Amino acid sequence: MEKTTVSGRKLVLVGGSVSIVVLFGVTFAFRTFGWTRFVANSQLQEGKSNVIYLARAVATCAQQNGKLPPTSHTVPYDLSQVGGKTYTSTDADWADEAFSCSGFRVRDAQRFQYQWERTSDHGGVARARADFNGDGVVEATYEQELECVTKDGKLRCNPGPFHDRNQ
Repeated sequence: MEKTTVSGRKLVLVGGSVSIVVLFGVTFAFRTFGWTRFVANSQLQEGKSNVIYLARAVATCAQQNGKLPPTSHTVPYDLSQVGGKTYTSTDADWADEAFSCSGFRVRDAQRFQYQWERTSDHGGVARARADFNGDGVVEATYEQELECVTKDGKLRCNPGPFHDRNQ
């Protein structure tokens, strides 16, 4: 019976090849899933940041004018315009007092629909909604409440509770 031996060189070559294949597979998996998560988080961050900014803009407007602006229309008008895609708004989209008073406008392509809703003389909600896959179902909603009080004859507004209503 003949004895078979494997040289150290062949063993290193085979072991190295297997290691490279395994390393490539693991790296590919992390890159794919990591990238997907990064994209999803960046899409969510758009709505979260802009809804806070909208509430602050409305607060500034209310303090300057002594009253909260009326409820705005949604931008874009129809949720399907951001359903599974982006929407590039125009200056005309942001003509409502809630947006124009303090210059609020989304200048980049947007994945969320935005609205200011006045709920009382002293409060309201800035809202951002998104349908990322275009199926007509809202997957993400952010709401920033705004609460105002009259003090020393002037309206003072502060952020209220922030709501993350993601599905």
